[in-house]
Amino acid sequence: MQRLSKKDVLLEIEMLRKELNDQYKKQACITPELVSLSVQLDQLLNKLRLHP
Repeated sequence: MQRLSKKDVLLEIEMLRKELNDQYKKQACITPELVSLSVQLDQLLNKLRLHP
């Protein structure tokens, strides 16, 4: 398995955030699972940005 660079990981997380936001727009309601995923993605982004 190829090791991803920090930039690659950030881009992948950003794409997941976009997909999650698109799901928010399509859903009639926001599920606890979507909220949990959103929080986890935010935490990962913060960790990557705080620890270069």
